[in-house]
Amino acid sequence: MTIRRFAFLGSLAVALVAFGVSPAIADELSEYLEDADAAAYSGTRWVSTSWDGIESTGVIEVQHAGGLTMIGSGESYTMVGHGKVRAVGSSGVAIEYAKRSELPAADGYRITRGGMAVRSGRPINVFEVYEGELLRMRMVVDAATGAPLETEVYDSEGAVFRSSTMVEFSPETPAMVDYVDDGEYYMMLPLELAQLPGDLGRYQLVDAYRGPGDAEQGFYSDGLFRHSLFTISGRADLQTLAPDGETWMSDGFEYLRVVTPADVWVLWNSPDATYALVGDLPPDHIEAVVAELPRPGQRNWFSRMWRRLFG
Repeated sequence: MTIRRFAFLGSLAVALVAFGVSPAIADELSEYLEDADAAAYSGTRWVSTSWDGIESTGVIEVQHAGGLTMIGSGESYTMVGHGKVRAVGSSGVAIEYAKRSELPAADGYRITRGGMAVRSGRPINVFEVYEGELLRMRMVVDAATGAPLETEVYDSEGAVFRSSTMVEFSPETPAMVDYVDDGEYYMMLPLELAQLPGDLGRYQLVDAYRGPGDAEQGFYSDGLFRHSLFTISGRADLQTLAPDGETWMSDGFEYLRVVTPADVWVLWNSPDATYALVGDLPPDHIEAVVAELPRPGQRNWFSRMWRRLFG
């Protein structure tokens, strides 16, 4: 059975992971991707993620200029750039990261050029990214502006996991709201002694931040895909955190999964902490990452009794 979700998006999660590829993935792509970060364009983007019969689809309005991205419009939009994220509307999120490190170089990816073509009267470049012999990503880039027009990400079976297409595109400089403002932001402070793994499979810990309370956020990347790992001491009510989540099984363990158009959330309670993995990585990478983290489950009887008697 296929579950289809359709939404008009302006969320923080989409803002963080919907666009682009790290310029660290290959030298031959660097100039195009650096241009994409500085490109000025606007339009409407269609985004879709499909995993195990769950298909989540969304349409978003996009404006991009000078390293800033505005998603949505009117009274509900999200601005991302210059180390800040501000969501205006129902969520009202405003976050500033005190430290921003460069992403590590990709390991194990190979880039090929699919040549140049003309689409809707505009020259385009086509690139393919391989992980070993597996085609992981196909990109169509506007040659004049460097803007990503189409992106397809493939799972380990060669099926499309995520796709993104500019269904309307204008290379004109957009009229964006002033993002660098004097408003209040919640400052995410860097952690030098985070209790987070330094690497998870092919993913390296780039930065770690202190969140509200004793929460920690680790930002991981393999140079192409990225994810954040959130940890909170103690056990949380996962259905409250993700009321739309579905059960997902991995190696016999039960997780809560949320598929959105631009990313995937995986949440679980280990015996001592709550974990949330949020990112754009494909399903086989997700399985490899969660396999290296504490698994879901209850404490065994002896551990529960020891803590009850002795604290």
